[in-house]
Amino acid sequence: MLPHERSLVEKLEGRPFAIVGVNSDKPERLKELVADGTTTWRNFTNQQEFGKISTAWGVRGWPTLYLIDHNGVIKHKGLRGDAMEKAIMEMVAEAEKVQK
Repeated sequence: MLPHERSLVEKLEGRPFAIVGVNSDKPERLKELVADGTTTWRNFTNQQEFGKISTAWGVRGWPTLYLIDHNGVIKHKGLRGDAMEKAIMEMVAEAEKVQK
């Protein structure tokens, strides 16, 4: 999934789109992923598999993806591949309408 996410970051540069990672890996592993360029977006650490963030959001498996719109509303959960990209493009277009 990470190559697809990196391509979305590049494709949507300058548009109202962002990826925010919440990672259950050890902080050292997260630092490695950022340092080697595997992830190029902001990441937070959950500190443990069932930490505060994953518990509050009901995460039961990794990765769990949430698509959140420009109003902060969760629009989709668990989409992958083409379905995820289509939903993101629709959400970005909607956010751009609001910006005008």
